[in-house]
Amino acid sequence: FGDADVVKGNISAAKAVSENKELRQWVVVNPNQPASFKQAAEMLKNKNALGIKIHPVAHMYNIKEKGAAIFSFAQEHNLIVLTHSGDAQSLPQDFVPFANDFPNVKLILAHLGSSPNEDRMLHVKAVETSRHGNIYVDTSSAMNILPEILENAVKRIGADRILFGSDTPLYFTAMQRARIEFANITEADKRKILRENAIKLFGDVFND
Repeated sequence: FGDADVVKGNISAAKAVSENKELRQWVVVNPNQPASFKQAAEMLKNKNALGIKIHPVAHMYNIKEKGAAIFSFAQEHNLIVLTHSGDAQSLPQDFVPFANDFPNVKLILAHLGSSPNEDRMLHVKAVETSRHGNIYVDTSSAMNILPEILENAVKRIGADRILFGSDTPLYFTAMQRARIEFANITEADKRKILRENAIKLFGDVFND
């Protein structure tokens, strides 16, 4: 976690992606490991890299303190940022000021429904309070299986800002997909969450 070598991890991930054409890579950036920024700038030239992944909790920093450096880097290189969110060190609302200050950066807040308290709409509130429409949430959370979380999210922010996520191998992908397929939302919204939103966000990166 905190002492993990993300540079070595990124190299290992890139090798796995190169050997499996169906895979794409998030390049991990850790502000406590400055070399990861230089590495990311090079690795993101590869068409199989989607953007950068950050994990304030695992790497032991507070996004309030390190966010400016991360988002400045992302804007400079026109990157999508995927982040773990829903813990005290990475509350969804703490990312909003950075998304507002760097409007060209697309931010995905992972783990819809995750929260250090009982408020399961923290991610939704972050989307609602952002100014530029550049914040998305993904569904990769065990909390997402609780009643009405996904349905209420769609009602409040619309399906266009929600992406399917599995958090595999932590969770069983088929279960996460079933949650979308059997949700009490329209078929059009299900298609957006499962496929169409990702195509709009990432372009043709999944088409070889």
